[in-house]
Amino acid sequence: MMIQTLDKAMRKAKRLEFNKVAAESFPDVGNVRASQSAAYLGIGLSTLWLFVKQGRIKRPIKYGVRLSVWEAEYIHQLKRE
Repeated sequence: MMIQTLDKAMRKAKRLEFNKVAAESFPDVGNVRASQSAAYLGIGLSTLWLFVKQGRIKRPIKYGVRLSVWEAEYIHQLKRE
């Protein structure tokens, strides 16, 4: 039981570190993936996709079944709003 709790805490710490790095190193131009965009906006990945489904965030550019990107300028605009 104790090992599972430590494992869960370590995963959460890694996720928080990823979000911090992704937000700090977010590009000004180019394309960004969903995980980068969610981290920069300070929302979860599932929330990002919910907002897309609701029309609050425009649909991404699809480069394949598993690759969706947005323009970095658009994500910066969302953060300012």
